[in-house]
Amino acid sequence: MTQPSTRERKVTAWEIAAFAAPAAPLLALSLPTIIFIPPYFASHLGIPLAWVSAIFLGVRIADIVIDPTIGNIQDRTVHPWGRRRLWLTFACPPLMALIWMMFLGLWPGVHIAIAALTVFVLYSAYAAMMIAHLSWAGELMPTYHGRTHVLGAVQFASATGQVLMLVIAGIVALKYVGDSDGANVAAVHAMGWTMVFLLPISTAIAVLCVKEQKRPPQQHLTLIQTIKTVLEVRSAQRVLLPDFLLGIAQGVSGGLFVFYFQFVLGFTNTTQALLALYFVAALVGVPIWWFAARRWGKHRALAGAFIYSAATTAILFVLPAANLTLAIPFMFLAGLSNGGGVLLTRTMMADVVDEDELNTGSRRSGLFFGLLLTTSKAGAALGPVTYAILALVDFDPQAGSNNSPNALMALSSLFIFVPIALNLLAALTLRNYPIDEKRQAELHAAIEARHSANSENTLGPVTK
Repeated sequence: MTQPSTRERKVTAWEIAAFAAPAAPLLALSLPTIIFIPPYFASHLGIPLAWVSAIFLGVRIADIVIDPTIGNIQDRTVHPWGRRRLWLTFACPPLMALIWMMFLGLWPGVHIAIAALTVFVLYSAYAAMMIAHLSWAGELMPTYHGRTHVLGAVQFASATGQVLMLVIAGIVALKYVGDSDGANVAAVHAMGWTMVFLLPISTAIAVLCVKEQKRPPQQHLTLIQTIKTVLEVRSAQRVLLPDFLLGIAQGVSGGLFVFYFQFVLGFTNTTQALLALYFVAALVGVPIWWFAARRWGKHRALAGAFIYSAATTAILFVLPAANLTLAIPFMFLAGLSNGGGVLLTRTMMADVVDEDELNTGSRRSGLFFGLLLTTSKAGAALGPVTYAILALVDFDPQAGSNNSPNALMALSSLFIFVPIALNLLAALTLRNYPIDEKRQAELHAAIEARHSANSENTLGPVTK
């Protein structure tokens, strides 16, 4: 079966905007699940820190199998409406219900098994929507800079959704002066309702306003074949490794952010507002990294984002406590790099899909973006492992700033040193990355030539 030409139609700016809409609630969901939900589970629901760590790490380990499997299934789906649109549509309602359950439905003293099951099923539904959306993004404008353009719009929508949620959460939290637990609970509930409201609206905009290019189903891959694919495609490894390191850095920073800013820096009821400013800066940063990718190439821009993030994190060494005058510009500067890593690893993976298609004849977008989602989630899952480390030094989230100096020092060390080291290591992994603009253009041209040859062979000789 031949594949249609990737030059069949022009994608308008309106279609790109409509396509990016689901990213607002979808990618915004990753924010509270890293930053707010683990502390919420520990402080409000009363789940021990070690169990919180085990729940999130266990779910992410399961994702190593679940996410590529979902990607495989999606790649083999056949439907007149389009495989990506179909999956976005049918995964939306269960994800809405699970968001409500995790953000609003769980109660203090809930059994650990119920909390764990909620997290597990939510991440499976989330993976189904995210893989469909990211795979479609790589196919919508399949050129080197076209993908950066589409995924830049996706990242901008994501940051917009995150800012909106944090602004709402920050406004709600301001009512709880001196009550950090009350502020955190109110923020989690507000974010849950925001996502439940936005998810169906934004999904409907995308699936009703954007046409999906028809592609033939791809062959089924077993788990062993999937692992073999990863081992054989070296370019994929070169993207997955820095993405994994980025995920760990974000997981550590996100998982400890509330604790550090409230207990060490003393921002009791302004933490959510500062975080909102951080993501406002991420909005500003998206075009900066988009321009850097066009000017110097995606992998060089990504390395620059990692180095910048490490440098801004180091400022925490000298940032004084309870000083909003200095904290505000710091959060803005630090936030500029937030969107760069996510944007550029995803658009680089879309180029890897081209290389794999040229080598195998199959376009396995779902598989590769499933793998990318797995590494980022697995990395982020290691963030709550720091909770187990803090438990060893008798850190108590319910004691707040009354923890021992040793416990607060351990918190500060983990929050600052670990992300710096991981970002610098991630930058080093990108040296001599093989797929630049020239190489991607060669891949694209070779794929187009194969499609044209297949079409001619299918049609046969033309007679007058």
